[in-house]
Amino acid sequence: MFADVLGMDSAFSNPGWAGFVLPSGPRDLVEVFSPEMTDERIAPAAFEAGVLLAFAVDDIIGARAELAVADVELLGDIVWARDLMGGDESNRWGWFFFRGPDDNIYVIQQDGLPPPE
Repeated sequence: MFADVLGMDSAFSNPGWAGFVLPSGPRDLVEVFSPEMTDERIAPAAFEAGVLLAFAVDDIIGARAELAVADVELLGDIVWARDLMGGDESNRWGWFFFRGPDDNIYVIQQDGLPPPE
């Protein structure tokens, strides 16, 4: 639907998980998960339905430490894309999940793309 109806370009496609580039830039994505997605590194078991909103940060390790000090409920460890999908150390994409004060689940994500020119 995103590609055909909305004309969005595919950023990536995996079984049960795909991403599409928003017109605002290559770092702005819509990611879609199928109900069959059971890899908790991609979508945690605590997330049952709805929208996963991601916040982009430059320092994911520091952001996670700040949330831990604030006693926010962290859901799992940082997931590094290079460990999950392969690649070398230049792949700096990483993410982790937390439960917000509204009881929704959110994502903190470190952008692994090179800086825009």
